[in-house]
Amino acid sequence: MLGKLLDGRYRVIQVLSAGGFGETYIAEDTRRPGNPKCVLKLLKPASSEPYYLQTARRLFNSEAEILEQLGNHDQIPRLLAYFEASEEFCLVQELIVGHPLSAEMRSGQPWTESQVIQMLQDVLGVLEFVHGYNVIHRDIKPDNLIRRDSDGKLVLIDFGAVKQMRSQLAASPSQMTATVAIGTPGYMPAEQAQGRPRPNSDIYAIGIIAIQALTGMLPTQLQENPETGEILWPNQAKASPRLIAILQKMVRYHYRDRYQSATEVLQDLQQLQHPFPSTQPQTSSANAQSTMPQMMNMYPQTSVPPSDVTDYSTPSSQVTPPPLWINKTLSVARFLPFVGAAGLFLFKAPTWIILLGIGLATFGVGLFFLRSSYPRLAKDYDAVFAVVFCLCGILLLFQEYQSYGNQEIPITQFLLAGAGIFSAAECIRSRGINK
Repeated sequence: MLGKLLDGRYRVIQVLSAGGFGETYIAEDTRRPGNPKCVLKLLKPASSEPYYLQTARRLFNSEAEILEQLGNHDQIPRLLAYFEASEEFCLVQELIVGHPLSAEMRSGQPWTESQVIQMLQDVLGVLEFVHGYNVIHRDIKPDNLIRRDSDGKLVLIDFGAVKQMRSQLAASPSQMTATVAIGTPGYMPAEQAQGRPRPNSDIYAIGIIAIQALTGMLPTQLQENPETGEILWPNQAKASPRLIAILQKMVRYHYRDRYQSATEVLQDLQQLQHPFPSTQPQTSSANAQSTMPQMMNMYPQTSVPPSDVTDYSTPSSQVTPPPLWINKTLSVARFLPFVGAAGLFLFKAPTWIILLGIGLATFGVGLFFLRSSYPRLAKDYDAVFAVVFCLCGILLLFQEYQSYGNQEIPITQFLLAGAGIFSAAECIRSRGINK
């Protein structure tokens, strides 16, 4: 096979693996500058019967289209091509230059908690994308996570869908639709070993990898509870109780007791790193509820905050209530552009222009001080209004009164009209929200 040119383009230069289901090679793309290397996977059907080949072709095309969509993620190898040659099916994927995560996980050398959290967030972010396409990887393990040399990110490779294709294409026609148990012992849960994988079967595998990193022990070295099937590992790891609780929930024996999505795990990891309450509104959906309150039950309740935590909240007794006239003043200021623009259109007398200029400049400076003194009452655009008022006042005060053809008045009219229109739109929008 070495040196053979497939599809008139891909020249095989190295054998990566070979088995009964097919072979994997490194090939050169002879139609691209520099002949870049890629991974070529050759899938061999078990029969050449027309009906069988037609069914196999449909399966191959369907799975290849899914792999092509997944390749849109930066941490998943891109599918470069797929084709059929001599009744064999070929997948061409991007070659990831790096080393497997297993090379970083040495026996007896546990990782730090921060390293484990970083790895979890990196891989779970990819898994969240994969599950968004209703795809289950089915073979997540350290050897299938490649640390890319160019940026240090973990790339998820060798999807179980390809193994599924290989096993079904190698099966007899009557067995093509059967579900095959795909995965690696130690990293796959019970339901996956029975040929019924679920999305959180992948979460189980990532949890096992994290436990392996924390303990420095292989999954086969971890003991199990003979009655419940749960893994007995916390006494082998040095980690915070909250991280242990998260990992325990990731690797529960029964899939119903595990996290149901990668998003849920990421949310709890986020709270683990930033335990202060979020300022964002919370959803009321039961599926979006965080599991962190259950973990916090492990800590004694106390009404005294930790000594190293600063309370930035202001006591209510120290908050000075704003005067009643402030709201009215700010409301008038937001309608002042209408008055100024109308006045410039209706009156051209120099005295009126001078008075209007003084009024606008004074109102602009005053609005700055009011906004600084009472920021809770002010709107974000009040600062813009203050600048507009000051600018318009300066333009009117320094224009030449004898000639009204200068540009100061038209510019002022334009600015005030724009501010007025914006103010009216904001009022309409605010009333709509309040309703």
